Amino acid sequence: MAATDDKPEIRLVAHCRRCHGWLVSAASVSEGIGPTCAIRERAEQRAEAARELTLFDVTGSSAA
Repeated sequence: MAATDDKPEIRLVAHCRRCHGWLVSAASVSEGIGPTCAIRERAEQRAEAARELTLFDVTGSSAA
């Protein structure tokens, strides 16, 4: 009897640091974030970096 297909598959899984969904790919587990969340996170970082600075941002003053 050489039936090896009935053995359960064991995988390392973790949770995404952004959405807390399950990560099953080795790359996602090592990075700690899923591919969709990684794309969204990079887009947010680019948008924040491209945000125009105001005088209040430079001086540290509040507008109120």
